[in-house]
Amino acid sequence: MLKPHRVLIDKVTSYTDEAAAFVRRRRHNRRSFIRIQFQSGDALEVGPGTAEAERIDAAARALIDLT
Repeated sequence: MLKPHRVLIDKVTSYTDEAAAFVRRRRHNRRSFIRIQFQSGDALEVGPGTAEAERIDAAARALIDLT
């Protein structure tokens, strides 16, 4: 039989593990990229930091006011 304080420690440990996993997933998903979907169904992904990405970003910002 587990001691009462051990059950509490196990629950807190479980919650912290879940929180750490959430932060890792969120950090992984927040990497920026640009995906262009063509009418034919093909898609093109452009990574950050390239000249193409900066031109596309500038054009998008001109269309959408992001201030």
